[in-house]
Amino acid sequence: LCRTLEDDEGKIRTASEMADVLYHTMVLLAVQDVKLQDVIDVLRDRFNQSGVEEKLSRRKDLSAFTM
Repeated sequence: LCRTLEDDEGKIRTASEMADVLYHTMVLLAVQDVKLQDVIDVLRDRFNQSGVEEKLSRRKDLSAFTM
């Protein structure tokens, strides 16, 4: 994706690369049984807080996984 942007490969190449990203994203969501609405909810929460707040909340979320 970065090379597509850096080399100014145009809309067709960008669409092709993004199709790959979206396909693999949908496969991962399906395998992990994550609903698209779950992703939308996370994005909505992120838009309602600053980047610093979002990063700090990750630490709290990850603390549940520590042993």
